[in-house]
Order: sequence, then C-alpha cells, then structure tokens
Amino acid sequence: MDTLKDKVTIFAPASVSNVGPGFDILGFALEGMGDTITLCTREDSAYIIEAIGADLPTDPERNVATVAIRSFCKEIGYKGGFTIRIEKNFTPGSGLGSSASSAVGAVFAANELLQTGYSKEELISYALDGEELASGNRHADNVAPCMLGGFVAVKSCDPFDGFQVAYPEDLKVLIIFPDIVIKTAEARSILPTEVSMSDAIQQAANMAGLINGLTTANYIMVKNSLKDVLAQPYRKKLIQAYDEVERLCEDSESIGFNISGSGPSMFSFFKKEQDLTQLRESIKELYSDRGINCRLHESVINGRGAEIVND
Repeated sequence: MDTLKDKVTIFAPASVSNVGPGFDILGFALEGMGDTITLCTREDSAYIIEAIGADLPTDPERNVATVAIRSFCKEIGYKGGFTIRIEKNFTPGSGLGSSASSAVGAVFAANELLQTGYSKEELISYALDGEELASGNRHADNVAPCMLGGFVAVKSCDPFDGFQVAYPEDLKVLIIFPDIVIKTAEARSILPTEVSMSDAIQQAANMAGLINGLTTANYIMVKNSLKDVLAQPYRKKLIQAYDEVERLCEDSESIGFNISGSGPSMFSFFKKEQDLTQLRESIKELYSDRGINCRLHESVINGRGAEIVND
C-alpha cells in the first residue's frame, strides 16, 4: 500500500453557470481564476479553517468546504481532522461559482490526500452538499464544470447525471464583474414561478442550438442561441449598465453575451485572436463614469477542472 500523504494543494477554477438558455443546466470552467486549497491531516478530529483573500466562515458547520469534506468523510468512514487553507483570487458573490470552487476543491483534495480513489463524477454529490449550504438548493451547473472542466450540461443532481459538451478550441470569454451587490435569494425571488408554453419552447430551442453550435464550432449558431427568455429579462434589471455593456461587446464582434450565474458578473464569448484592449477600456470607462469599480478577466475555457498543483 502507498504511504498516505499528509498534505496536498489543489486548484479549483471559477465557473460560469446559467449559460444563456442553460438555466441551472449548463456551465463552464474558467482559467486563471479560482480557489487554491491546501489540505493537511491532523492528529485530532478538529477542522481548522484558514482563509486568505476573502472573509469566509471559520465555523466548520458554516463553511461550504468543511461541510463538503465532512459529507465525504462520513461516507468513507474517516474520523480524522484537517487544517484547510483556502486562498481566493476572486470575490464571493460575483456570480462566478465561489462556493462551488471551495466545495469542489475541498472534496477533491480530501480524495487525493486520503487516496480513496473516487472518480471526479463520484465526488460531485459531496461537493453539492457544500454548495447547498451556500445557495439553499442543489444545483450543479457550477460544481460540475469546476470539478470536470470544460462545458458541462447537468440533467440531474441526485444522483448526478450530466455530460461534457465539446467546444471550439479557439473560443475565449471576457468576464465583466462590476462592483455591484446582488443577493442570490433576491435574484431568484424576482423570477416568475410559471412560464408560458411559447417561452418554454423557445428556451429549449435555444439550448439545442447552443449545444449544436458549440460542438460544431458554428459561431453564428452560438451567438443566435445564447439567449435566455426565462431569467435574463428579469435579472438584467439588477445590473447597472447591462444593456450598454452588451452593446459594447456586440460592437466588438461578440459571439454572444449574457449574465453569469445570478450576476452581477456578465460574460461574452470571442475568438482567441480578437484583441479586446479597446473594449476593456470602454467598459472600465463606462462604469467609472457611474462611480462603479469594474474588474475584467479574459480567459480561455479551462478543460481540466480541479487539479493538483503540487504533490
């Protein structure tokens, strides 16, 4: 038997969820943004949390990472404790899957540290236990792409059933994150509880078109299908200058634009070779004129998901 490790460091990427028509269904992972988590075993049964870059709960019952680990350890019968160091390079509440990054990273690290041999797909349900603490419901369109990488479509959460969606290698995304506070509960409360048959049909058609466009590198299809008739018309009202930012992206030959998660972040697809320098400056100026700080992140699609960064 291999000697058990006593420490592991992993990276769990940020992610975009609710991709266009894929409300609670489709998400993708980002490059260069996420959680770096170091997990160490302890001789006692305590869970000690160290947070860097964000004000996170240090109570193991209130932190998504330790809730996820405890769920996993209960399943495998491990009763030891951990010290977990969570280093965030993006802000919770951004609409970029902060809680999913912590929950996924923690469970993935525990699996590696304890050498339990679970597949990434098998780990998703335990990460969802942590995500549920943060969001109040079990939705995997951040957790699944964070864990698996790439684009992931989710059919169900319990048990997890989903699949990775092929995408063009020359696709990139611009993340626009204005310093606006949007509570997920508020973003959900403004949505209608019932939708018309025509809207349901249009949403399903857009989802089919988006999957087809991604898998065949049909950028016209992607752009025409990256439309949400169920949530975006309501949620965009919570994001200042949403329409103006969308127009700026369209003027720069965007391949579709929409809200990331419940906001306030937005995303826009482009081809890798497109120079976005002027667009970035225009968006920053737009928000600066309104007295709002805005962060921008340009990224290719992260096809790896959660991974070890040192051994």
